[in-house]
Amino acid sequence: MVSEGAHPDIMTYVDDAWDLFCSLPLRGVKPNVKTYTVMISGLCKKGSLSEAGMLFRKMGEDGIVPNDCTYNTLIRAHLRGGGDLATSAKLIEEMKSCGFSSDASTVKMVMDMLSSGELDKSFLNMLSGPFGAKSSLLD
Repeated sequence: MVSEGAHPDIMTYVDDAWDLFCSLPLRGVKPNVKTYTVMISGLCKKGSLSEAGMLFRKMGEDGIVPNDCTYNTLIRAHLRGGGDLATSAKLIEEMKSCGFSSDASTVKMVMDMLSSGELDKSFLNMLSGPFGAKSSLLD
């Protein structure tokens, strides 16, 4: 590919990864939480949030429980992708109800967005509040 003057980018690799991911069941391999999370992360980086959301739902349908990394990846992607606060808030509430919390990258992104005026302080309170605390963003 590079020898022909074309340079691969994230889309090239995500598409290749997707093909491999889809072939796993045919090879008798069941994806685990790490496999799903890596694929979700790639789709988010590619900007394919709807596909990442569908894969997240399929993950649950397949009986694979998301971990803190899965949630934080999706939360950051929705915040980055135009500031989808409602979806981010729902993911945060779900993450907290599962006993997980935000990671340093998610907190930094929220702090940066607070500083720039893109987010309200209530979002930070929801992110750092006690497990199960409801957000005014969801009301």
